[in-house]
Amino acid sequence: MLDGLAAMQKFVKIAVTEPEVAKVPFMLDASKFDIVVAGMKWCQGKSIVNSISLKVGEDLFKAHAKLLKKHGAAVVVMAFDEDGQAATASEKVRICKRSYDILVNEV
Repeated sequence: MLDGLAAMQKFVKIAVTEPEVAKVPFMLDASKFDIVVAGMKWCQGKSIVNSISLKVGEDLFKAHAKLLKKHGAAVVVMAFDEDGQAATASEKVRICKRSYDILVNEV
């Protein structure tokens, strides 16, 4: 089984030493948020995190967003909430508006 945390750290440590690669922001993606954070700690400059969502609950969503903000990361927010993935246009708008309002007004 792959050790995601170690793999992320190793990959980012190697990648940031390559001048052509390190010119652009890194987009970090993992199924576990602690793996994303491990990669973010080794990035030079701004990284992009794919992704956070409200499916983990509002409190954890805010905690993740605050940590990303602390590291200066940009973030992709998915249209999921505690009830699952948005299927209709109105659900997508509702979830995205809720996420936006939390990120702008509470984080």
